[in-house]
Amino acid sequence: MIIATAGHVDHGKTALIKQLTGVDTDRLEEERRRGLSINLGYAYLPTPDGMPLGFIDVPGHRRFINTMIAGISGIDMGMLLVAADDGIMPQTVEHLDVLRVLGVPRLIVVINKADRVDAKAITDLQAVLTSWLEDRAWPHVQIFATSAVTGEGVEALKVFLLEASRETQERAVSNYFRLSIDRAFKLKGAGQIVTGTASAGSVSVDDSLIHLPSQTALRVRGLRVHDAAAQVAHAGTRVALNLTGKTDAASLSRGDWLVEPPLARMSVCVSVELSLLDSIPFALKHMAPIKLHIGAKRVGGRVALLAPRGRRLEAGARALAQLVLEEPINSVWGERFLLRDHAEDITLGGGRVLDPLSVRAGRSKAQVTKRLHALQADSIGEALQRLTALDSVIDLSQFGSLANLRVDDISALIPDKARTFTADKKRYCVKQALWVRGAKWLKAFVQRWHEQHPDQPGVRLTELKAAFVEDFQAELAMSILVSKIQANELKLDEGIVSRKDFKVKAPSAQQANRYKIEHCLQTAGLALPLLSELQAKTGLSPDEIASALKPAVKAGTFVKITESRYALPEHIQLFAEKLEQAKATGEPLTVAVLKTYFGAGRKLTIEILEYFDSIRYTRRVGDAREVIDSERPAAVFNRQ
Repeated sequence: MIIATAGHVDHGKTALIKQLTGVDTDRLEEERRRGLSINLGYAYLPTPDGMPLGFIDVPGHRRFINTMIAGISGIDMGMLLVAADDGIMPQTVEHLDVLRVLGVPRLIVVINKADRVDAKAITDLQAVLTSWLEDRAWPHVQIFATSAVTGEGVEALKVFLLEASRETQERAVSNYFRLSIDRAFKLKGAGQIVTGTASAGSVSVDDSLIHLPSQTALRVRGLRVHDAAAQVAHAGTRVALNLTGKTDAASLSRGDWLVEPPLARMSVCVSVELSLLDSIPFALKHMAPIKLHIGAKRVGGRVALLAPRGRRLEAGARALAQLVLEEPINSVWGERFLLRDHAEDITLGGGRVLDPLSVRAGRSKAQVTKRLHALQADSIGEALQRLTALDSVIDLSQFGSLANLRVDDISALIPDKARTFTADKKRYCVKQALWVRGAKWLKAFVQRWHEQHPDQPGVRLTELKAAFVEDFQAELAMSILVSKIQANELKLDEGIVSRKDFKVKAPSAQQANRYKIEHCLQTAGLALPLLSELQAKTGLSPDEIASALKPAVKAGTFVKITESRYALPEHIQLFAEKLEQAKATGEPLTVAVLKTYFGAGRKLTIEILEYFDSIRYTRRVGDAREVIDSERPAAVFNRQ
């Protein structure tokens, strides 16, 4: 169990830890000279089961509040000290707020310096503290009275802490290892040392870890757990790591992270569930500057309020928000954080991370908010169930990274009414009903195509895919299609999708005319004939040609260039390729230049270029063209 002290300056935190453990945590010369804790201090109390109690002694002076917050991350219990002769003081209040906002699970209060007052004063202060704690959502907190000078009450406190350590719930160690560094220093003969509280997973000697933000790979040469040599360290323990590798390149410092490679990702935008303290003297405005504390990290940024809608959040209120940061951070779902104002005078509140890898909401704010409401679940398993219920297609690898879960742990969380599938070597999860809906859509689309085009073998895969992904996510759409082909419900042959039992019917007179026109255009190459030339070559009347072309253009079989000239989609692609060839030479894309590349006359070249302008592939600039979007012809062709 790891216990952190809290409380106002000079209320005896360091002295009490020395009474409990025999260790003076003020190790700096300046600390001893001034009688004032400046940095974090550490001490350990042996227990019968061999796993010591770890104590983190934090500074009480308001100038060192940032150091105090850095030491609170990942602890099991807060021990709030209140001097019997002073009572509740400003940092007593602020430190208690910090403990509450960061979600410290247990709290005890120690009335220290009991030797300075009489028994009645202790009883009165206990009553005041009990009421004060209940008002701040800390009911049933046990209160002890001690004297770090005489030793009064220290043994009873020690017995309580040892008993509490046996009740501390073990943390999951199956997750990937994470540690937020709170101290980093060089030790003669050993090299780089870092310390911190392991927040997840486990680490062993010779393991490779990634330092963030540098992304440098480092090896664990040795480690200590609760100040004793060890081979393995687990979540929930104080760890000192002796690291080797390119440590100079990493420039390790407080607030950096050490993680296993799968967690080596960072973001400057984090979506959160935010609560403000009741006591703050002003409302928090949208995009207000703040200081974020997460793990041992402190970083500046701004708060973008999402829901409920509004430009400000009043004291005591809750909201979904995005933290837009000045530097990238590493975080996971459920991780607690604390916010202070930009001047670092006031603790504003805090909350927990919902999406550690967010993008700014922008116009998709409603969709982002909907997803975050699902992620507000009490457990990550419930969050996955809620996301799936939203008809979302869940990338399970990405979800695992969000929540620091290994593959086996994710599999155990998949809801009963969900279906998994693989696409592009990634595993996804969807609600079974969504899969069924997609399968019905696919069946109906192919059937409708056959009814409308009984003389054709089926629908082109490119056209089917373009239509499918308008209503369903691409990975899901293609997986459903593949599953139906593998189940022999559909057939794929040379890029054409059809019903397994479909047979092409003899063409009608209109379809036969269309085939004549298509054949004529194919044999013409890039010398596209006019309608009058088509009439002469096919022997069809103007009405027959118009009757065949109108539905074919709508279906995408033909492309209308002008009222008097038509082409096949492959003609458009070929003209575009030749234009790109001309562009690559650096020549101006004029009619005179392009007619040579096209192998066409001036009139046809102008018509093709005007068509390209109409689909926003090119635009005219003086006597030349410039390309707006090189992918545009392929996109139009695929859609058709």
